[in-house]
Amino acid sequence: MKRMVGIHLFVLLVLAATCTVATVGFAEEKVVTLKVSNWFPVGHKQDVLLQEWGKELEKRSNGKVKVNYYAGGTLVPAAQSYDAVVKGIADVSNHVMGYTMGRFPFSQVLDLPIGFPAGPGPTKIANEVYKKFKPKEFDDVKILWFHAMPYGLVHTKTKPVRKVEDIAGLKLRCYGSNAKFVGLVGAAPVAMPMPDVYDALAKGVVDGCLSSYEALHGFRTGEHIKYCTENLDTAYSAAFVVAMNKKTWASLSPEVQKLIDEMSPEYIEKYAKMWTEIDAKGKEWLISRGVEIIPLSAQEESRWYEKGSKPLVEAYIKDTKAKGLPGEEAVAFLTESFKEYKK
Repeated sequence: MKRMVGIHLFVLLVLAATCTVATVGFAEEKVVTLKVSNWFPVGHKQDVLLQEWGKELEKRSNGKVKVNYYAGGTLVPAAQSYDAVVKGIADVSNHVMGYTMGRFPFSQVLDLPIGFPAGPGPTKIANEVYKKFKPKEFDDVKILWFHAMPYGLVHTKTKPVRKVEDIAGLKLRCYGSNAKFVGLVGAAPVAMPMPDVYDALAKGVVDGCLSSYEALHGFRTGEHIKYCTENLDTAYSAAFVVAMNKKTWASLSPEVQKLIDEMSPEYIEKYAKMWTEIDAKGKEWLISRGVEIIPLSAQEESRWYEKGSKPLVEAYIKDTKAKGLPGEEAVAFLTESFKEYKK
């Protein structure tokens, strides 16, 4: 009898151990699904690259992470993409900081019209600024990386802008700090996100826009543009942040977190290269269409800066100082960084 009881106990222990192992194995095989949102249209290089990140994460995690990717603003529109991550509507999103003015008072320095360079510089600088200053305005998300477009310039539909007086009265699409810049140089600012610009130009809602060369190509807005004014000393950039919901981040295993952190520097480089390539391609496309590229003299550049950019820089420094933020140091950091990337 005792022998039978012992056998039964042994069998029960084996079964319990087997169930425990199966349960642990099941837990280890649990797949995390991430909702990744992007408002760029399908096929745009921005769409392709963020989608690539998701596929690469799936591959490197050996299937422990699955990514559901939403392009073209199908999950959330451009202006709401940051809030969507904070609230958990999306787990990861690509957001233009200038679309939410006032949300990032310190990092607003990254879209001031103060002479941002072409090429990879703006993306590298945006990440360097975050690394150096670690602004608390991003504490409500997990930062993956920043990227930023090459210089944004003035582009017009029918009237060439060769001097600051030529811009007077024109209705120009803009956003963020650039709306104030447009007003200061004498034009009428019309704030709108990039997906709305094509129709606005076609219907005469605006006479031109502030944008990079790549956007004129990628969003086809250049089909309505005849003149591009290279106001280099007052060129702006559009800084983007790719961020993850904090609860989502906390729910990931240490191994997956480490993997994501390892991938982020790689994608800073990929985005810097992507921006450089598509901006150059955009300019080439415009020239092939007969668009006139208008350079400004050094004297004219100075006039634009004094009238449009200097007041914004002074206001930014004053506002950030009042908030206890190192705005003046940030402007100095950017100005010094430009020297390196404009060589």
